[in-house]
Amino acid sequence: MLNSNSSTPLYIQLKQAIADDINDGIYTHGEKLPTEPELCEKYKVSRITVRKAVLDLVNEGYLIKQQGKGTFVNHVKIKRELVAVNGYSEYMNSTGKMPNPKIISYEIKEVDKEIAEKLKIQANSPVLELKRLLHLDNEPLLHETSTYSLELFPNLDKYVEENKSMHKILNEIYGRIPAFNNKILNVVFANSELAGYLQCNISDPLYQLEKVAFNKDKDPLYHSILYYNVSRVSFTITSEFESTD
Repeated sequence: MLNSNSSTPLYIQLKQAIADDINDGIYTHGEKLPTEPELCEKYKVSRITVRKAVLDLVNEGYLIKQQGKGTFVNHVKIKRELVAVNGYSEYMNSTGKMPNPKIISYEIKEVDKEIAEKLKIQANSPVLELKRLLHLDNEPLLHETSTYSLELFPNLDKYVEENKSMHKILNEIYGRIPAFNNKILNVVFANSELAGYLQCNISDPLYQLEKVAFNKDKDPLYHSILYYNVSRVSFTITSEFESTD
């Protein structure tokens, strides 16, 4: 039940309660949300409170209104461990879902100075730039641009396949396995290109995750920039308590 004595407004408490139910799978993708009277009865709040909470969830992408039909769950947020080393395919397999990557483009080009420094290679060295759109339940989850040194991975462009994990290719063909990542997380706003790929509105907030993957010897393997719609993913961090005793 909601707490009417809390300093947090009731509509925000209700909004969080419904979002939690969506994230926990109580309301599933495509399911119709209870009607306003039913929500009022369940949470003991007014229709104004229900309408404001639902409107916020629609604006944030959790819910979608269909004229004359009602309000439906748009999708469920996934949870990604921010410090995890596993890639998209490994994550999808761990959840029991089939990976569904689509290649947008891949081309051999000269690396720019900024990425060259992060990969510890010479500026203007040849690299493979791979752009992919990665899906969850047939809906776009993230847009990824990855850069691989062709000096480290010669002929990599010949092995790229739409339905094959890049980590698997690096391991099986080149014997190189990512051991840890350096990541930087920012929030940016969707431009027209990203909005088109991610099926969101221009200026919607996106998570921008920049990643450099390293092997166990701390040699950089590749650089990636990933964009997630903030309504589709939550990032978690698991840390261990270090005793000072």
